[in-house]
Amino acid sequence: MSGEDKSEGAGKPGEAGMKTGFIGILAVGLMVGIIIGIVVGAFGFPQTQSYSAESALRPEEAGEKTIDFITNYAVAPGVDVELINVTEVEGTNLYKIAVNISAMGRTQTAESYMTKDGKLLFPQGIAIEEFEEMVEQQKEQEENLTQEQESKQETTIGNFIVSGDEICVEDGKPIIYFFGSDGCGACRWEHPVIANVTSKFEGFISFHDNIDSTADSEIFGKYSTGYIPTLVLGCKYYRVGAGASMDEEQEAKVLTALICDLTDNKPVEACTDPEIEELINKI
Repeated sequence: MSGEDKSEGAGKPGEAGMKTGFIGILAVGLMVGIIIGIVVGAFGFPQTQSYSAESALRPEEAGEKTIDFITNYAVAPGVDVELINVTEVEGTNLYKIAVNISAMGRTQTAESYMTKDGKLLFPQGIAIEEFEEMVEQQKEQEENLTQEQESKQETTIGNFIVSGDEICVEDGKPIIYFFGSDGCGACRWEHPVIANVTSKFEGFISFHDNIDSTADSEIFGKYSTGYIPTLVLGCKYYRVGAGASMDEEQEAKVLTALICDLTDNKPVEACTDPEIEELINKI
C-alpha cells in the first residue's frame, strides 16, 4: 500500500501546535507554572516579607488552595490532582506543596510554592539544567522512536499507518476515533474536517469524538505516540497529526476513502464519487 500525501503531525519537535499532547495535559501545569512564574517574578520572590500568625494559612489550607488552583486553572478537565504533602521552606515565608497529577493511567509529581498568606502561588519550581537535559533526552528518544516506527510501519493514503489489527466495531459498525483538544491548533484544523466526513456515514459507523476527554484512553494509548490530534479509523488505520499538508478538501477525500474501505463502500452516495473510488483503489 502506498500514499503520496504526508500529514503534519505531533511528534516533530518545533512544529507549532503539534506538541499539545493528549497525555501532555499533564505538562500543562508546568507551562502555566513557567508563565505565572515569569509574571510574579517581576514583583520579587517573597523571602523577607513577614506575616502575622493570624494571616498565615495552615499547611493543610495551603494544600487545599493549591489543589483547587491547579484543578481549576492549570490542567485540562478530567485530570486528577492529589496532594502528597505540604512543608515549610526554611528561611522563607513559603510552603512547598507536592502533588500527583494523573491522567490516562499516567502520573507525574509536581512541586508548587505558596506564600503563607495564600496570595501568591508559584506552580512550578524548575531546575533549569535538569529540565534542559530532560527535554533534549526526550527529543532524542522521540526522533529515534519515529525513525524506527517509520522504517517498520506500512502506510497508505493520507500518511495513515496500517495497523494490521482487526476492525473494531460497536453495534456492528466500525468505530472512528478522534482525539484532540480545543487548545491545540492542529486539532482545531482537523476536527471540523473529520466531523463533516463522519456525518456522511451516519448509521454506518460509530464516531467517538474525544475533545479534551480521557475517554477511550486504551485506544489512545495503543495507537498514539502521546500527541494530538490522533485519528484512529476502525483500529485498522491511524495517524498522529493533522493532514494540514493537504488542503481541507483533499483531507476530506482521504478520510472518506478510508472509511468507505471500512464500511464496504457504504453508503453508496459517499463512496461512489470517481475521485473517492480512485483513492480507494490506492489503499
